[in-house]
Amino acid sequence: MAVETSGIVVMKGETGPGVHVTVIADSGRLRIESSTGVVGDWSVHDIGLHVLDEGFAIRAEGEEFLLKTDDDVGLAEELGVAAASPRMARKLAARHNPEGPLPDEAPVPAPKSSLSAIGVAIAGALVMLGAILINTSPFTGEFDAGSQAVGRVPFWLAFLLGGMLMVGMAYLISIGRRWARPVALLVTALVVLFFGLLVNRGVPEVAALTAYGFVAGGMVIGIAVLVGGEPGGDD
Repeated sequence: MAVETSGIVVMKGETGPGVHVTVIADSGRLRIESSTGVVGDWSVHDIGLHVLDEGFAIRAEGEEFLLKTDDDVGLAEELGVAAASPRMARKLAARHNPEGPLPDEAPVPAPKSSLSAIGVAIAGALVMLGAILINTSPFTGEFDAGSQAVGRVPFWLAFLLGGMLMVGMAYLISIGRRWARPVALLVTALVVLFFGLLVNRGVPEVAALTAYGFVAGGMVIGIAVLVGGEPGGDD
């Protein structure tokens, strides 16, 4: 389909407003007419045509000039040179899809926050530290928390494994694995369950309170981060 539009021709090396012309593009030919006659009528293959951000640089019959039109996009599309300029290609895409944004103006997804992953990692580290302290703290009273177990698994080992899993899930959350969050929540819930079973065995010695505090702190942070979530995060 032919494209006819108005434009201005400015010869290379000249200054001033240029010459007003009528530009017609049809079937691979470019025709430029002024008020005094035909400026040129060429096949696009016979001229040097360079697409600019605004307009075209043309070399034909030994002359070089700049052509700016009211419909650069339509002209470039008809001549088959729209893809020669990224800016022109974007304008052409917007012309065919007026309701969509230009490719370089498409909304950029907000980066996923790493606060959830950091929070779960900190929670897991606290639980592991508490587990180590429970295992190494000296107990002299009738309640030896380090020897209490779930079946054959000592509580301190259950906490250690739970903390390690939480840290592992924190890494998976940070790289966008959606299933890692509910798994981390399940592990945290199990740690809470084991902690409840442990404290119900009796009153621990003062030496164990610090260890209990680390485990409890890890549980609180883990639950707060995983249940509460975070604005703009990975929920």
